[in-house]
Amino acid sequence: MPINTSPPPAVCTTVPDPEGRGTLVRVLYAHHEDGETLAFKLAHAYQFHPESGEDLPDELPLAALMKLLGAQGAACAEGWHVSENEPTEESWNLVWPWAQKQIRHLFPDVTWKVEPERRIVMPWDAEARPSATGGA
Repeated sequence: MPINTSPPPAVCTTVPDPEGRGTLVRVLYAHHEDGETLAFKLAHAYQFHPESGEDLPDELPLAALMKLLGAQGAACAEGWHVSENEPTEESWNLVWPWAQKQIRHLFPDVTWKVEPERRIVMPWDAEARPSATGGA
């Protein structure tokens, strides 16, 4: 199945600058995301909670997910990309199932994986490590 790589159009509206400096253009992008993509974004946002002793919420409200996605989208649209250390395997093993559960609860009818070719490879996975023969 081919992956649709053509981006959807952005929606632009003019809005007053919140600091009173004039008029700005608000650009909204529409992203069509499957359940796995949403869960991965959620896991990324909460990946260090277990390591810092913070509890994961039992049930994440939809408004909290929307706020998170909005912040991630705005950071990406403004060119800010955060590069952090990967979580520990133990932390990922707690956060990833939690994130999947939250997305499946919030969007029970969402298609889980639209792009079967996409893989999430974490640093501790065998395929992420160089092979003994020197290949990647």
